[in-house]
Amino acid sequence: MSKTVTRIRILGLLLAAGLLLAACRAPSPESHAPTLDLNALYTQVAGTLVAQGQQAAATNTPAATQTPFVVTATPTETPLQPVATNTPVPTTVAATSVPVVGCYQAYFVTDVTVPDNTQMSKGQSFTKTWRIRNNGTCTWSSDFDIVYTSGTNLASSSSIDIPKEVKPGETVDISIAMTAPNSDGTYRSSWVIKATNGYTFGVNGHANSAGVPFFALIRVGTASSGVRYDFAASYCSASWSSNEAGSLPCPGANSGTQGFVMVLQNPQLETRDEDEPAIWPRPNHASNGFIRGVYPDFSVQSGDRFRTQVGCLKNNPNCRLLFTFSYILNGTETVLGTWDEKLEGLAKDINIDLSSLAGKTVRFVLTVKPNNTDYAQANGFWFVPRIIKP
Repeated sequence: MSKTVTRIRILGLLLAAGLLLAACRAPSPESHAPTLDLNALYTQVAGTLVAQGQQAAATNTPAATQTPFVVTATPTETPLQPVATNTPVPTTVAATSVPVVGCYQAYFVTDVTVPDNTQMSKGQSFTKTWRIRNNGTCTWSSDFDIVYTSGTNLASSSSIDIPKEVKPGETVDISIAMTAPNSDGTYRSSWVIKATNGYTFGVNGHANSAGVPFFALIRVGTASSGVRYDFAASYCSASWSSNEAGSLPCPGANSGTQGFVMVLQNPQLETRDEDEPAIWPRPNHASNGFIRGVYPDFSVQSGDRFRTQVGCLKNNPNCRLLFTFSYILNGTETVLGTWDEKLEGLAKDINIDLSSLAGKTVRFVLTVKPNNTDYAQANGFWFVPRIIKP
């Protein structure tokens, strides 16, 4: 038997004896002797055994490399395996959730066919086509739908497939076959886009806004007697702007501080509720803010008159606005009238004779400015603004 083996046995006996004495000795309550550190003892024995092995290796024929006898002195200090931080987080949107801001956004480019206020005969068939741009960050798949949302459904179905996949930045022409009703009147058919997850959105939204529907607007029957131009029906033919956003989309979405323009089909005026359209022009929020719409060329005839009412929308007690009607001729803008309006239960009737412009082609301009600092209530109206010939 070698000396090394003998020494190992002796050390093992000593270790066993020490453990036996430690187990039999009950500490007194007053004793402050340190508790036996078994981990330290194991480490000490391991060190001795390794040293003995090294000494034997130095005096004997070299043997195969031995696996070190490793003792972990404090097992609980072994670091836990860290949780992976690069595990992908699922981004699938639930069917009822709103997508990430900017994902689904659309922009109204133009009416390809049937401009607003197109005159139709009773029962006339037509195809309405809008050009819409994908202004968001997500692709519209060919499984998206165009769905009817309000007004009068002039189509034979309330849902049609989008004609193709539309990537961000691309445009699509959306066409729907429609039929004019058999009764005289003005009809508006509003539509939105529906994603595969059930989320619906219109045009010209931003941030968390889903935008507003795009629509077909037609008149059925004989044209209104004496009406030469309808500013509300043609409001998206105008170029709208504010001094904060520059060019504004039309129709706009009724939110934000940069200004917007919309038409209300059933406006609540400060004096009454109406069932005829009014333009709602919101100036941008600033002491020098404004909103203005510059309309296309119009050839004025003798006897033409500009008729409208202006005022504040209901439930805006701090509304104070400055309305201006003007025209542009040869690059020069001329003011035909300015009116300071507030919520006081009175709407201003406006009746301007345009005979002095007979034979001239001009561009009429509607402008509204805030006239106090309560910009959130700067909500006014141009009610049925028209050029008529009595």
